[in-house]
Amino acid sequence: MKKFLIAAVTVLTALTILFCGCTKPVDGRDGRDGKDAQDISIYEIYEAAKNIEGNEKLTFDEFLKRYLNYTDSSVDLRAAVNRSMMSGVTILSRFSYTSKKQSGVLGTVNKTSYKVFTGSGAIVWLDKNKGDAYIVTNCHVVYDDTADKIFCQDVRLFLYGQDERGFNYSIDSAYYISGDANYRIKAEVIGASVSYDIALLKVTGSEVLKRSDARAAKFSDAADVYTGEYVYAVGNASGEGLSAANGIISKDSEYIQLTLSEKDNVSVSDYNEYRVMRTSAAINHGNSGGALYNKKGEIVGIVNAKDEGADIDNMGYAIPANTVKPLLGLIYENYKNNGNSMLTGGGIRKAFLNVETKATDSYSQYNSSTGLAVIVEQIMVSSVIGSPASGKLFMNDFLKQIKITDADGNVKKQLKVTRRYHIPDALLGVSLGDTVTLTIERDGKELEVPISYDSESYFKYMI
Repeated sequence: MKKFLIAAVTVLTALTILFCGCTKPVDGRDGRDGKDAQDISIYEIYEAAKNIEGNEKLTFDEFLKRYLNYTDSSVDLRAAVNRSMMSGVTILSRFSYTSKKQSGVLGTVNKTSYKVFTGSGAIVWLDKNKGDAYIVTNCHVVYDDTADKIFCQDVRLFLYGQDERGFNYSIDSAYYISGDANYRIKAEVIGASVSYDIALLKVTGSEVLKRSDARAAKFSDAADVYTGEYVYAVGNASGEGLSAANGIISKDSEYIQLTLSEKDNVSVSDYNEYRVMRTSAAINHGNSGGALYNKKGEIVGIVNAKDEGADIDNMGYAIPANTVKPLLGLIYENYKNNGNSMLTGGGIRKAFLNVETKATDSYSQYNSSTGLAVIVEQIMVSSVIGSPASGKLFMNDFLKQIKITDADGNVKKQLKVTRRYHIPDALLGVSLGDTVTLTIERDGKELEVPISYDSESYFKYMI
């Protein structure tokens, strides 16, 4: 759902799912006084409320709380949104495409053309004094498998208030970016995953960052996000600079299939399945890679797609934070140890159990104390493929809980397994030397099964 910019117009790619009302007043008889509907101010309503018996001394603040359910949290929310704007970045990705062309007496010559895509990102680590930062975005914002280099070599970031096209930067008909010398932040792609549609960018020694009031955003540590939770998206909607849009979590977890390929002829093998949350927050081209926040200003997801069916409204998607956060840890560790080898086919080094699982039952429980409808799935091992689970887990074992401890015995993560995604998400946080202890139910009895991740063979690489 990146946005492809050209000099005057925007070209939008048409796929069913892509990376990313007013009522008219009625005349005459519908108004008691024979007039059309007219605007009325909140202060006029307040004055009218004071005429109600017993309300003579009603203050304006009391009126807001009593009749409009206003609380101080409204101000807190505004502050959270504005803090999040300071963590967002607009992204310009400029790709080159070189083709060979026959040219008379000159024979074969190379011709290079360019395209510029726009997307979004969020600062997740920042040292403002040094001008260093790490930024999360979608893989597809900086990826084009038809370009000279599939990962963009010219990535430019712009902070809130410095990202207006035509003022802070310009793009001509040949896709040359100019006028951005005082605003652009040069970034390097240090790792990316097509399988998860996540990329990590690095900024080093940026003078723009040093003199800015930018700040890093925090991820939510919640294992689950629930339907109805208030959220807002911060991103470069329609390539017009950073903005915010609010909504709710419409569906807490589902799976969609997308291709990151820009090829004309895309095969079934080019598609990947992504676990996402659905949101009613307005998502547009250019929002890709931007963060989805909860009301506390914590990142709960990274926006990556929207449904663009002609008869569909407000169906945007975001990769959950409990997938993104450990994934960024893997990308960073790989970069620290091996440079940007992920970009040359190395992939993500991910722990695996080597089992297949399935949900044998699914139901919802309403918790009257929290007011939440909680989905519960019973997860069973359907087959054991090999190590490290071989001889420790067996078909028909029910998975109840997972705990990850490091070599020193420190608990890194512990949670009940009540959803299909809990196990694969938790395994993203497993390192060599860790122990994964699974609480299982076997033949009606609960027992703990420790599995030591002491071999490189218990990890595999995923692009």
